[in-house]
Amino acid sequence: MPSPFPGMNPYFEDSDLWPSVHHSLADALIGQLNPRIGPKYYADVETRTVIEDIAITLPSMRPDAGIFHQLDVDTSPVMMGEAVVIAPEAPLKRVALVEDRVKLHAVQLYVTETNQLVTSIEILSPYNKRQGEGLDQYRQKRKNILHSAVHFIELDLLRGGQRPGLEVSEPPLDTDYVLLVNRYRPEAARVSEIWTVAINEPLPLLPVPLLAPDPDVVMDLNSALRAVHERAGYEWRLDYRKLLPPPDLRPSIAEWWKGRLAQIT
Repeated sequence: MPSPFPGMNPYFEDSDLWPSVHHSLADALIGQLNPRIGPKYYADVETRTVIEDIAITLPSMRPDAGIFHQLDVDTSPVMMGEAVVIAPEAPLKRVALVEDRVKLHAVQLYVTETNQLVTSIEILSPYNKRQGEGLDQYRQKRKNILHSAVHFIELDLLRGGQRPGLEVSEPPLDTDYVLLVNRYRPEAARVSEIWTVAINEPLPLLPVPLLAPDPDVVMDLNSALRAVHERAGYEWRLDYRKLLPPPDLRPSIAEWWKGRLAQIT
């Protein structure tokens, strides 16, 4: 079935689905933007690979948070020749950590003739919003862009985690998703234009700034997300009877989803 949500589908926030959604959304956006900005400009995907430690769990999954517990170890008797020997328990037991490679995607717009970076569109991932190295790294990247002559667009389509920008986290915004456009203007302060969006609302059309005097082009996130939904077969892969990925819905949205779910099941 088509997505029952008018904009972002919160089932995409599942940790097993998000890596594919993240990649596909970036591809959908460059496919949408290039016909609108060429031939003077072009859009491409920046892919950055980062390493994070995850706990080994069964079944295999990429958790956003880990719960560590003591594992049971088989101490059954083993035969050694004619004697039965019971192996002693190890004095220390810890869950093993392995390194996992996480790919982060951004859409970047360049001047075709010079390859000058004009606009960076950051699609946040859980790694970017997780306290610690991921959040620190992204905040530094964000700071570097805002200190440069590059326009900055931030798409936070994840309800969980820490929102990285001070202008959207202090005071906190009581919303589900946050979209932000910050234009570079010589000799002017960097001012973020902010859209807050609830799960039961369509995402707004966003302006994508280019070099002056060229006008903005429009980015249609709803269309891009529909393309992701259709191409990946989520029409038959998603079971809306299952619980939504965390965090819990806000009370007003939970009531809306209860009524919407009754209509589609």
